[in-house]
Amino acid sequence: MLMRRKAVLFSLGCLLISGCSSGGNTGAPQGEQQPGKPAENAKQITLQVFQAGGSISDTEFKELIADPVKKKFPHITMELIREGQAKRDQLITAGEFPDMIFTSSITVGGFLELNLMKDLQEMINKSKLDMNQYEKRAIDQIKSLSDNGQMYALPFSINYGALFYNKDIFDRAGIPYPAEGLAWEDILELARKVAEKEPSVRALGTSGITRDAISLRMPLVDPKTEKPVIATDDWKWLMQYHQTLNKLPDNKQAKGGRDGFVKDRTMAMYTSYGARIGELEELELSGQSFKWDMATFPVRKDAKVQGMETESHILSISSTAKHPEDAFNVITFLTTNDEVQTQVARKARVSSLKAEKYKSLFGQDLKSLQGKNVQAIFKNKYAPNAQQTKYDAAAEKAVNNALSKVNAGKADVNTALREAEEEASKGIAELKLADKK
Repeated sequence: MLMRRKAVLFSLGCLLISGCSSGGNTGAPQGEQQPGKPAENAKQITLQVFQAGGSISDTEFKELIADPVKKKFPHITMELIREGQAKRDQLITAGEFPDMIFTSSITVGGFLELNLMKDLQEMINKSKLDMNQYEKRAIDQIKSLSDNGQMYALPFSINYGALFYNKDIFDRAGIPYPAEGLAWEDILELARKVAEKEPSVRALGTSGITRDAISLRMPLVDPKTEKPVIATDDWKWLMQYHQTLNKLPDNKQAKGGRDGFVKDRTMAMYTSYGARIGELEELELSGQSFKWDMATFPVRKDAKVQGMETESHILSISSTAKHPEDAFNVITFLTTNDEVQTQVARKARVSSLKAEKYKSLFGQDLKSLQGKNVQAIFKNKYAPNAQQTKYDAAAEKAVNNALSKVNAGKADVNTALREAEEEASKGIAELKLADKK
């Protein structure tokens, strides 16, 4: 069972730095779909895009979405509305929810619970859009969000992970830089060595235990039984990993996370995602950069399930859209146009199109990526995600509470996980009760 009715948003940490047609395929590069040409006297319209979850900067929105759309469709003006500016429930009540949605494929729960995403399958069939031009894993993941074959979005770009590391810290410690292909176990051992040599820094940071679980493709709730699956060997391994990480003899007062790596430069290694590139580019342009690089995102050694998650930044038409045909033309144009997707790649977003040329163009416009190991992101292993459910947020809360107990020495791992499963079961029961009201 998947997303149903009432809004329960999936919690998440991170992301990317970083697009429709009533006509047939014209043979344009990468199977670009050719939208119908608007009449010369076409009515001027504004298509608002509601952004939540997926990361896109104001500059990226202008250069990769608004400007190309205005050039292709002179009668359309694009406008970005961020959730921080207006809440979705307020917009719905006022009858003013935007025509389009830009979000992450792993944080769409709240939109689906409110029935805010239009099924695009009929429009895709009518337009004869070639779905084979997209990266298969991106399309498969979007398909997995539905119960009955609905296609709620098209992928604009694909997020990626990397092991970011501060070369200055490794140089001071006299320790070789992280190699490609390291497992989670390997980087923990490497962090231990860094902590011994450089106790003034944080040795290793991650995006948090629940985000790490997503990258390890570990489910929180069984989609069939709707019961939590937390007291398992996999969750025990991950909880113990974070327990060990917390016990490293490094500087707990030094900032961790994004600020620790990008701003304070107090963290040696950081398993994170594409949004870090934008922040590092800002440092480069302001003359405040430092020596850093990246390697492949870690996988778990000897695990039955290998490969990290697939996360796309997606474009969807809202179910309340006033201009759905125009919105569909815009989405297929942005996601299939060679010029647009070339710029997507050059600005360090991974193109949703599978042609190899976009991989070779990745990040070429960014000064901060010159000389960096950018191809590491394409060497990552990717695989199908664990099935999301509307109850994942309740289970996430229970897992985070469990880790706090473990790190504080208030419970051992087995006890904490058992209590977390009980807490999650109670939370799910409460949500089901609320659904019936």
